Amino acid sequence: PGFLVGFAVLVLVNSLGLIPKEVTQAASSLSRWCLVVAISALGVKTSFQQLAAVGWRPVAMLTANTVFLAALILGGLWWLH
Repeated sequence: PGFLVGFAVLVLVNSLGLIPKEVTQAASSLSRWCLVVAISALGVKTSFQQLAAVGWRPVAMLTANTVFLAALILGGLWWLH
C-alpha cells in the first residue's frame, strides 16, 4: 500500500501544479524508459521451451490479448488526431 499512497500523493501534488514542468517531463521520459527495460527483461527471461510446454491455448490467448490491446491503443491514438 505504500506505493499506492505515494502514487496518490504525487498525482495530487502534480495536479495542484506544484511540480515544475521540466521535472514532470524528465520523470515521464524516465518512466517510459524504465517500462521498456522491464518489458525487455521479461522477454529475455522467457523460455520458448517453457512457453511451448503450457500448450497452444494460453499462447493463443496471450497473442489475441496483445493484438486487442495494440488495436485499442492505436485506435485511440487515431481517434485523438
